Amino acid sequence: MSTRQEIIVQALQQRHAEVCRSTAELVTNNTSDFVLQLKHRSLVVEGHQLSKWIVPQRWYAGQCELLDAIRALALNEPFECTSVEPPEDTSFIDELHAYAKDPQRRFELLKSRYRNPLNFAAPSEERVREHLLERLMVVDRSRIERQSLNLLDDEFLLRLNFIAINASLSDDLRYLDALNSFYELLPSAWYPESAQNWLRVSFSILYARALVVNFTPLN
Repeated sequence: MSTRQEIIVQALQQRHAEVCRSTAELVTNNTSDFVLQLKHRSLVVEGHQLSKWIVPQRWYAGQCELLDAIRALALNEPFECTSVEPPEDTSFIDELHAYAKDPQRRFELLKSRYRNPLNFAAPSEERVREHLLERLMVVDRSRIERQSLNLLDDEFLLRLNFIAINASLSDDLRYLDALNSFYELLPSAWYPESAQNWLRVSFSILYARALVVNFTPLN
């Protein structure tokens, strides 16, 4: 390993330790069913013995609803993936653009398409990934920098979770860089006032996983 690689690995390990500590603090302040399960599974937060995820070459069937699938991935639970044909609909990205100012509709669109969230990393979803990444780094980042946290919603948190999942499956470091940025931008104790605020915790866990995968690739 070169000196440069050693420096990068050390930085990732240091950030991982920070994320684990901040996640533990988030967990103590949340009483959702998901977090109650998480309190008994510190290995997920610490990043040890993580299961391996595989990028779908076509598409994975959704065995459950999207939010249940995200909880399972964050809890490091066994996750069955059956390869199927990808959806034929090519208008999905256009719908996301059309509902740019309707976060609840966008939330439902994402929830419907990605019942298996690993499909977000499928080759066919490149335009969607680019769109969500750009929206995070332009629109959402601007809101946070203006201290307009009240404008952030469940769809924002869902996008963060998707970006974190992809960061564990892609060698495109822009996704990990985006996670680093939002970890630094978001107040450590911030929770949106919504029924899905547990997505704040799952994002932190999936971010910790992405850091581990990038300094210790899972075989």
